[in-house]
Amino acid sequence: MEGLTIKEASELWGISQRRISALCKQGRIRGAVKADGVWILPPDSKKPRDARIRNGNYVNWRSNTNMSSEDFKSNLKNLQGTFAVEGMSISSESILNLQRLASGKFSCYEIVAELKQKYMQRM
Repeated sequence: MEGLTIKEASELWGISQRRISALCKQGRIRGAVKADGVWILPPDSKKPRDARIRNGNYVNWRSNTNMSSEDFKSNLKNLQGTFAVEGMSISSESILNLQRLASGKFSCYEIVAELKQKYMQRM
């Protein structure tokens, strides 16, 4: 039987083999058949639309640095409360770093690099 293997489709479409297998199981790739435990896709198969994305709100949420001041204050208050329940506290330096992150002017990578450098000097 001539057609695309999952590996070939993965390279062609730029998505993982595991995701393509899941799409086949869901019947989202028209004409895909499983023969001897291997999925075979029609040679002219098109990459299906990603139905997991219903709206764009969560896309790239990790890189979104825009947090409203009220959201930040609420989240910080919740964090401090959680720590207090556990008998812990957040240092003023940590709060300052969280504020720097929330401002959007610093990335977590920059802050972690600063902390690494600072603690390496102590050793």
